[in-house]
Amino acid sequence: MSTLKDSDLHGKQGEHDAPGGGWQSVAATEKHFLRERVPWHGNRLMLKINQPDGGFECPSCAWPNPKDPGPAEFCENGAKAVAWEATAARTTPEFFSKHTVTELREWSDHDLEKQGRLTHPMRYNAETDKYDPVDWETALRDIGQQLNTFDPWKVELYTSGRTSNEAAFLWQLFGRMYGMTNFPDCSNMCHETTTVALPQSIGVGKATTTLEDFEHADAIFIFGQNAGTNSPRMMGHLHEAKKRGAAIITFNPLRERALVKFANPQTPRDMATNHGETISSQYHQVRIGGDIAAIQGMCKLILEADDRARENGDKPVIDHEFIEMHTDGFEAFADHCRSLSWERIERYSGLPKESLQQAANAWMASERVICCWGMGITQHIHGGDNVHQILNLLLMGGHIGRRGAGACPVRGHSNVQGDRTVGIFPTGRVKNSCRRWMRYSASTARVNTVTMSHCAARRSCAMRSMPSSAWGAISSAPLPTRSAWPSTFPISS
Repeated sequence: MSTLKDSDLHGKQGEHDAPGGGWQSVAATEKHFLRERVPWHGNRLMLKINQPDGGFECPSCAWPNPKDPGPAEFCENGAKAVAWEATAARTTPEFFSKHTVTELREWSDHDLEKQGRLTHPMRYNAETDKYDPVDWETALRDIGQQLNTFDPWKVELYTSGRTSNEAAFLWQLFGRMYGMTNFPDCSNMCHETTTVALPQSIGVGKATTTLEDFEHADAIFIFGQNAGTNSPRMMGHLHEAKKRGAAIITFNPLRERALVKFANPQTPRDMATNHGETISSQYHQVRIGGDIAAIQGMCKLILEADDRARENGDKPVIDHEFIEMHTDGFEAFADHCRSLSWERIERYSGLPKESLQQAANAWMASERVICCWGMGITQHIHGGDNVHQILNLLLMGGHIGRRGAGACPVRGHSNVQGDRTVGIFPTGRVKNSCRRWMRYSASTARVNTVTMSHCAARRSCAMRSMPSSAWGAISSAPLPTRSAWPSTFPISS
């Protein structure tokens, strides 16, 4: 059996390889517009994307907009999404008259997408196995009549991050008026583990950071996220953070090009040289499923350094005051980390002790730490446990509720958080909820958008408003079937 090299498993980034971004992303953007036959219209639209005056929000990723957006506040993914929306291709009734549904089932998703936007409401005709055009009045009447024949609790109203706040609010209100609260959302498939695990650790299910925090962070840890592919505009903030001296520590089995080196298309120097900026100060290609072991390996090293500092009368390494005031169960977690063998940590994480020591050193040298994560963390059998461990790493340093530090789950779609905020979530009771939502949704939306970083000036009060934070640990024991604050977590073998 032949032995695969590391580069065969993870890809490689040679010294002379081109960076992510740069002229390659510009060329790809124009390629999308040409493919959809909207080269002029598409480029005009890009001047309005993410612009506060007369513009519109990008329908692509969930990365937020800065207070003062630049003239070209978009990325290749945003251009692709806008090109799809603005395509000149149209799928007319004539198209459906030529193709049966049985035939179209054999087409690829890509070929179906290329046919363009629908121009009429269409209704399936079982006798001909084709779609026939109908007028809107008929379509809406038939849908309403069909809904009236169903048990409301056997109907689901799906939304995605492509839905605006206004449309999502009306959608959930319609569902509650209909008599149910079955509101699946695309976030159920990507960051549901974040939504569940964050409140268990810190009491809120959202990020505790804002974009401004990236301007003040000393270290940014990135776990299981392909930022250059899925959130390219994030790369601009990482680019600026690295230029001012922040350490960027990446844990990812995949060696993504942009996280190694990135040429910012909005930076003249990068475009002139197409050389870019080295992004990751350290790039650790963790074993798939080994994030918990890697994080607790770092915690073990940090705890050991803190033990030595206290024995020698030096300044503590971890924030004992924060831990005492705002967390619960720390000693059990600390004892577990101290007891872990390096044989076990290295076997499960796929990383040597020396690599984890480098990452721990970056954490210990930083006063303000941000931890970002994506679906490499959440779409996992132990996704919630992964999130708990990332929060543990932050809590050890008191990196919650102050400027330049905090938890930053990077969502996938553009408005999944907005959907949830205006009512796209299941609740057990429907009675009177329609009236309640019509009266209170506006104020609820305002309250729910407050994050811990907004409370930085009142850090102690904000933290006290949350339940005690839980500390998790890895073990060979199975997950408990029900426990709000599990004390032991397994790791993948």
